Amino acid sequence: RPTGKTMLRGQPVPEGYWHIVVGIWTVTADGRLLLTRRHPDKAWGLQWENTGGSVVAGEDSFHGALRELREETGLVADPEHVRLLSSEKTDRFFFDNYLYLCPEREPRLTLQPEEVVEACFVELSELDAWKERLCPPALERLKENRGAIEKAAAACRAG
Repeated sequence: RPTGKTMLRGQPVPEGYWHIVVGIWTVTADGRLLLTRRHPDKAWGLQWENTGGSVVAGEDSFHGALRELREETGLVADPEHVRLLSSEKTDRFFFDNYLYLCPEREPRLTLQPEEVVEACFVELSELDAWKERLCPPALERLKENRGAIEKAAAACRAG
C-alpha cells in the first residue's frame, strides 16, 4: 500500500519499504519485439532491454509503464492494448511486467537520448541470438514472460 513517502533516485530502499519498478514489452502488429539500447552512462551501458523504469510519486505501476514507454520511445499506447504479464516481489522491489500490443508494423520512435541510444525490432525467432546482448534484468524478465510474449506475437502475426 502506498506510504505517501518519496525516495530519491539512486538512494537505497529503506528496510520495510518497497519500490515499484515496471517493464513493458512492445510487440508490433507483425509480431516483432521492440528492444532498446541503454545509454552508455547507465548501469549495463550499451546493453539491450525492454522499456522500463521506476514509478514516480503518486503513480501506479500501469500508468508508470505507459509513461516510461512514452518517455523512452515516444510511443503513446492505448491502455486497451496493454495488459499485465506478471508481478514479482523481491526483498526491496515490486516488479510489474506489461505487454503492449502495438497496432502498427513500423511504429515511429522518438528516443529519449539520456536513456536510450538505439532501438530495433527483433523477430522472436532471433531472440536466442540476442541473449548475450541483453542486460541481466531484461534477460531474467524475458525468461519469465517469454511464453506469453511469443503467444501474443503469434496472434499479432495471424492477424
